Amino acid sequence: MKGIKALGDRMVDTVSGLKLPTLGSEVELPVYVIHNAPDAEDYFFIFDFEEFVEQSRQGWFVRPKLRLWAGRSDFNRRAFARAFRESFAREFELARVQLATQKDAKRGWFGGLPGFLRDIASPSLPGVLANLVLLVALSAGGKILTQVLPAGWMRQKSDAQKLEEGINETKTKVDEALGQIEITLHMDLYRHAYRGQPPGRLTGVDYDAWPLPDYVKQHLMDGTSGSWW
Repeated sequence: MKGIKALGDRMVDTVSGLKLPTLGSEVELPVYVIHNAPDAEDYFFIFDFEEFVEQSRQGWFVRPKLRLWAGRSDFNRRAFARAFRESFAREFELARVQLATQKDAKRGWFGGLPGFLRDIASPSLPGVLANLVLLVALSAGGKILTQVLPAGWMRQKSDAQKLEEGINETKTKVDEALGQIEITLHMDLYRHAYRGQPPGRLTGVDYDAWPLPDYVKQHLMDGTSGSWW
């Protein structure tokens, strides 16, 4: 709460003047849900940030579109949503920090947004900008960022409590959308998930899907979430 209060004090005069960029073209952001045990709740994530980062290096605020691949989808969606959001935030922050070390490189989403949202993507409040990116990625159709952000972000904040409420509102919206997101089964991930046990249902399999990327194949047994770009 101390970090939120300090940030709230700095931003009180800038929120109402926030300038939001126009969202650019849609870029697919594949995510692979990897099961390494018979338990449906035992999984981790591999994020493919490659195209998203490439467009961001050119300074574009593209609209990421999540595409989820898994070997099974019979897990608790509420727990899945929170795990996904937290893992995405960690991997996004790792990419943001690494891109920040590259001189003269435009960073798009990874460089923050004009105004207070640039400050908000800081160690004092990790994951906030990543949650906004997720909110954009999970919002169907809209091209204007003001139509995507919770109303609280666009109102004048008078204290840290209101800022915290805006952050929590974003998390809630992200979790609700993730709980309903479409998950496509990939045969390679299906075989990996059910190896050594009776096979599960094949409902939702894309039989025409491309083979798994090499990075995913190499990290199927890691047991911890990761990403590449």
